[in-house]
Amino acid sequence: MRRTKSVAVLTLILALFASLMAACAGGTKNGEASASSDTGAAKGKQEVTIVWNEGDVSNEQLKVLLEEFNKKNPDIKVNRISVTSNGWADYFNKIQTMIAGGKAPDVIRVAIEGIQMFAKQDLLLPLDDYMEKFPDALENYEDLHPKLQSPFVVDGKTYGFVWDWNNVVMHFNTDLLKEAGLSVPPSDWTRDDFLRYAQALTTDKDGKKTFGFAIPNYYFGASAWLFNNEASVLDESMTSSKLDDPNAIEMMQFFQDLIYKYKVSPVPNPKSDMINDLISGRVAMISAGKWPFGTYDKTKFKAIDIQLLPKFKTQKVIFGSGAFPVLKSTKQPEAAFKLSAFLSSSFSQKTTLSNFSIPTRISVMKEVLPKTPAEHWQVYADSADIAQPVEAPMQYGEIEGIFNRYMSSILSNQMDAATAMKKAKTEIDAALAKK
Repeated sequence: MRRTKSVAVLTLILALFASLMAACAGGTKNGEASASSDTGAAKGKQEVTIVWNEGDVSNEQLKVLLEEFNKKNPDIKVNRISVTSNGWADYFNKIQTMIAGGKAPDVIRVAIEGIQMFAKQDLLLPLDDYMEKFPDALENYEDLHPKLQSPFVVDGKTYGFVWDWNNVVMHFNTDLLKEAGLSVPPSDWTRDDFLRYAQALTTDKDGKKTFGFAIPNYYFGASAWLFNNEASVLDESMTSSKLDDPNAIEMMQFFQDLIYKYKVSPVPNPKSDMINDLISGRVAMISAGKWPFGTYDKTKFKAIDIQLLPKFKTQKVIFGSGAFPVLKSTKQPEAAFKLSAFLSSSFSQKTTLSNFSIPTRISVMKEVLPKTPAEHWQVYADSADIAQPVEAPMQYGEIEGIFNRYMSSILSNQMDAATAMKKAKTEIDAALAKK
């Protein structure tokens, strides 16, 4: 993710935000924010504005959601702002720019990667009192999976209601598995099993090279593999880095060896897309969450199945989840709370979370996940109970950038894993020390 922005871009964002707030419809250009308001809103209504990360849901889905919300809350007008970004860190920076420019929205889409940052900066409104005052606004709190909801309860205060989540599992091109005489491995497969699969799936036929596995060269994806080797980017308190731990170095060296020693993985290319590489047969395995199924659906790709990541020293599942907190600066806290609560509802999750994310309501998971076009879809349902959250302190954006930079140096063979991880630890510890 990139956090570097020019003053000109920031100025453009703020200008667009101010000028488009009253628009009835809007298109979005790269790096810009667009605003629109739901139809049929009359003067005198309470008005709230929500910021949404472009691409999370379609404009059509969002329109359906807001129409349903207005049926239940005809006295509330919702203005929506969609923001294009280069990842979560960039998206959070753009929201902070709006706040700093005096154009703060009321409700914001936030993932686990940003909740600590916004809460610790005292930018969010605790919602516990509103939960008691308007119990009918929030559908069955107990139906929200407690583990997935937990990141949005900070220091005993509730700052949001979990809407979606994702994990990291293995995706297989099953056509390539069949060609290699392999089936989807059992859930308890090991490092050695994985390497055997990667080697068997790496081929060069008629000038077409297929690699066994595409390495996830980004913080969330790589963290999932670290977890499986009893390693992590940060310690349990998230106050210092553990990347100099032998287990972390071992895993990162294994990634480097997949490219240069075993020759079963391509050197990551910023211009390539591992999901499309899986579909086209350039790679046979990738590790990702539920989000590739949106692309599978669009391209009518059916040769897909999933399984847990292989066991190294242990076997764990990472998760990231998202919600819709209310900014403390809102002038309409009750209306904003009602919108925030509605967006976690069964209706909201069924309408929007079919391909790209996993629902967080237990009841909706049971209904939606069996429709996943993968034989081992149960992996998604079962993994919520054993998952642990991605490490995301308030300095997440800077830490992610440091980690990704040094991981890139490993995968491009510019540094060995031990050297890179020790340097990364030094920089991350310095970032964590900042107030």
